[in-house]
Amino acid sequence: MIVLTNIAELTPSAGFVVLILLISFNSLELKRKGVRVSAAGTRKPGNIKWFYPVFAFFFLLFLTEIFKPLHGFSLLPKVLTYFLFDFVLFRLTGVLAVFFSVFILKITLNHFGPSLRFGLNENNAGKLVKTGVFSRSRNPFFLSLLIFFTGTSLIFPNLFFLIFAISAFAGIHFSILKEEKFLYKVYDEEYKKYTAKVRRYF
Repeated sequence: MIVLTNIAELTPSAGFVVLILLISFNSLELKRKGVRVSAAGTRKPGNIKWFYPVFAFFFLLFLTEIFKPLHGFSLLPKVLTYFLFDFVLFRLTGVLAVFFSVFILKITLNHFGPSLRFGLNENNAGKLVKTGVFSRSRNPFFLSLLIFFTGTSLIFPNLFFLIFAISAFAGIHFSILKEEKFLYKVYDEEYKKYTAKVRRYF
């Protein structure tokens, strides 16, 4: 039982490293082929400037906590790290969810091909991908992240990860809505037909 618990607690950190490596290697390979993956345009006035440092702070706390089984310390008060429940079945479900999130991301990156972009820029939009995993979900990349955060909160069922998962869901959802406006503008009728056939998440 102790061995299984230790494996479960190492899964989020291992899964995070694999996710980052998959994205990095895929991006470098596309860059080597001449594809400009970073598509961020000029930041428009009115953006919430405080969001990025706040997000960076909480994400740093998230990383510290998922790597806690390796370094043994926490930056959070005990009230936020105390487990709300401790069921083996929930932890096992969380482990499977983390593995599934990595699997979904790998497939997504493969199906993205040279259309992978980070950021919204009309001058570097890429081709609209509608096949493969994108025929089942319009946002499999974001979906993989949501599954990862859900799995992590099941492995570490405390207030911090629960709050972080809910916040991540809200942030990702609003990011998707913003991206949809961009895609409607760039691809127009093609994207409208696509949204009529494929759901936002699954």
